[in-house]
Amino acid sequence: MAAKLYEPLMEFDENPVDGVRLEEAYQVFGQWDFAILFQADTNEKALHFVSDKIRLIDGVLETFTIPIVPIKNYRK
Repeated sequence: MAAKLYEPLMEFDENPVDGVRLEEAYQVFGQWDFAILFQADTNEKALHFVSDKIRLIDGVLETFTIPIVPIKNYRK
């Protein structure tokens, strides 16, 4: 199933919807197949991206959204 989802996810550009900027995408192992880190100007724009872009990809059965707030940047 993950192979079917890989291509549509990689087709997103850096700004898939107004007010949303993609940061990184990962293939993960375990309960989920992919993780996409993104920043949104507002919660509404984040929800719009998830509901109108991610959930409409054929084969996406479920999404799990975790709001995060950075507390320290370890990369220099």
